[in-house]
Amino acid sequence: MSRAEWLAWLREMADGDLPAARQTALLRLVWQEAYLTRQGLIARVEALLGRGCFGPSPRAALESDMTVVRQALADAGHELAYGRHGDREGYYVEGRPLLDERLQRLIAGAVAEVDPRQIAIYRRLEPATRVWQATHLSDWLRNANKRRLRQQGRARQ
Repeated sequence: MSRAEWLAWLREMADGDLPAARQTALLRLVWQEAYLTRQGLIARVEALLGRGCFGPSPRAALESDMTVVRQALADAGHELAYGRHGDREGYYVEGRPLLDERLQRLIAGAVAEVDPRQIAIYRRLEPATRVWQATHLSDWLRNANKRRLRQQGRARQ
């Protein structure tokens, strides 16, 4: 299942069972990345499911959800822990890498696509031009997201 398909499925699940959708998102997040803090998990799940998806008491809802996530991992033979190691703090699955191998490959691929010549050209731009480019890119991405959401709405009907 692609990330886009998973996200669509997750949002559809949230319409019927918001706690299950949060728990599913949390499970995927802690599986893919180690040392995510409580606040970081809340922020990431809200980015996926919408602000306020944890209700009036986000920390209490998170603790309840993490109990379910911990049990699901235990049922599959894994242990969820929370700890501090050096400068890292947060939830992690014992025995898992800091970052999922698939994500590592995606990051490595993105880094490999960076063209040093483009970076050199960008460095020579005036600050105002860089801000203008960033603003226009942000506007374009926001509009592209709006179009995608409208298309998804039509596809569900």
